[in-house]
Amino acid sequence: MGKVGHLDHAVILAADLDAAEQQFARLGFRTTPRGYHSAHMGTANATIVLPDRRTYVELLGVLAPTPANAAQRARLARRPGLHGLAFATDDARSAAAELEAAGLGEGGAVDFARAVELADGPRDARFTVARLREDALPGAWCFLCQHHTRDLVWRPGYVDQPNGARALVEVLGWASDLDALVGPWRRLFGERVERRAKAVEIRTGSATITFWPVEELRGRLGDAIGALDPEEAGLAALVFAIDDPAATRAVLEAGGTAPCAGDDGSLVVPAASAAGVAILFRPRAGA
Repeated sequence: MGKVGHLDHAVILAADLDAAEQQFARLGFRTTPRGYHSAHMGTANATIVLPDRRTYVELLGVLAPTPANAAQRARLARRPGLHGLAFATDDARSAAAELEAAGLGEGGAVDFARAVELADGPRDARFTVARLREDALPGAWCFLCQHHTRDLVWRPGYVDQPNGARALVEVLGWASDLDALVGPWRRLFGERVERRAKAVEIRTGSATITFWPVEELRGRLGDAIGALDPEEAGLAALVFAIDDPAATRAVLEAGGTAPCAGDDGSLVVPAASAAGVAILFRPRAGA
């Protein structure tokens, strides 16, 4: 689809937002101050923005039950952790029309904002999103996000991460039926979706999304991925690019986490230490 861009951010649903922020701080991530959505949405977040200024991670918590957050509450009841993926668009209203025409959309585009406290007073970070149906894409809850105030998201003082994370470069998921993923995801990304021998790979232009059978994912990451239902599909891990593995390891160990070694040279943090999401720090080529 023409209005679908790169992976913009990943959404981690946290049962306890305070605890999630503390866990990520111990891993050497610098989260932005807490942001509060409208009473209608009933949610709050903290973000981890990255030096590439293209990707970030959102820690999202439910403050009060409302009809608008019923789907998030249902997901939290099943499993806190990584559930959402937002893709960039430069025209959310046109994108919403494209999604509707393709049978993937869930209503028109929606405008929303959250307050950001700055030294000279509060300002609103503003967004317009085009939503996909809950069942549109197996394995993930997805939407398209148009930023109107990028300077309030990738804020100076927060983009440089103490652990050396440079960019979100891959999302790892699992699925019991890989073939069932290909058609729906191609409706959004076309030929950027590739069925490999043991995986489905979606190239978004920033991060790649890769789905594996759960036994393959566990073979690569062991118990770091936590308990996953092999009959379902979902998202299990985030991969961040780093330049200096020794420096990243030192930060992790200083925070009380001893990472495991992944089969690709990554430093692996178990989901139990990161709000239900396994975290991989992967050295960039040539680092």
